[in-house]
Amino acid sequence: MYSIKNESDIPKLLKYHRAKDMVNIMRFFPGLSPVDDLVVIVDEEDYEKNKSKLDGLDNIRNGNPISEPCMKSIIIKNLNQDRLEALKMIKKDNKNGVLILFHLENDISNRYERYAGISVGISLGNMIYIDAVGKGFDGREVLKGISCHERYSIPWSDIRKVNIDNFKSYNTYIINDKDYQKSRDERVDFLIKCDVSKDILDEKIPMKYEVIPDFIWLDIIKNIIKPLEKNEDYLRSEGFLEFNLSGHTEGKRFRPWQMADDQRM
Repeated sequence: MYSIKNESDIPKLLKYHRAKDMVNIMRFFPGLSPVDDLVVIVDEEDYEKNKSKLDGLDNIRNGNPISEPCMKSIIIKNLNQDRLEALKMIKKDNKNGVLILFHLENDISNRYERYAGISVGISLGNMIYIDAVGKGFDGREVLKGISCHERYSIPWSDIRKVNIDNFKSYNTYIINDKDYQKSRDERVDFLIKCDVSKDILDEKIPMKYEVIPDFIWLDIIKNIIKPLEKNEDYLRSEGFLEFNLSGHTEGKRFRPWQMADDQRM
């Protein structure tokens, strides 16, 4: 078992897709990720040896070595699925696959109650690209390229001057009513398949598009855009020239779980 709480295990965690993404966001953007504990289980023997140490690590992802193409996500129907069964499912798909278990410092909101799903793409020293979807959506849509409701492009030279008063001047796209309705219908259909009542979705997901609130953009300016200038040399020295921070909001904050570099995207 490799644990983020053991400094000597960090290089080993970085050898697996998804674990690497989750560790890197904690390294380069401390306080941004909601993840506060993470381990990698490499096989069933490893699991049996360490299962007494896994209390509270109920969130599950799969990973595989970064020397391979990133394997597809396994489908976890609920956060408390049996870990051993999940590990068997991973190994069936890829013998080199691993079980990633983690804990979140905050409670997870319902998927239809979030203010936004956001993907912040960074071309270091060049440009910041932001794709976002609004209320009732999450990072799934922007990360998978399913939908985009708002888009922003910020030149690197503008990092110092960007603020909440001029942020909207960097907007390059707002979805129209027809396209929003299509994306809403697709979102509702998806969440119904996830056992969410249509009545709840009709109440929670706006019928007409509502722009993402300024307090979300202020959070991103403060906790992502401004630190980029200070950390540019550090990121460059670590090989992060093209990368992406993606996820969804929790409450009034953007809390992405992962930082994927150009080897993953």
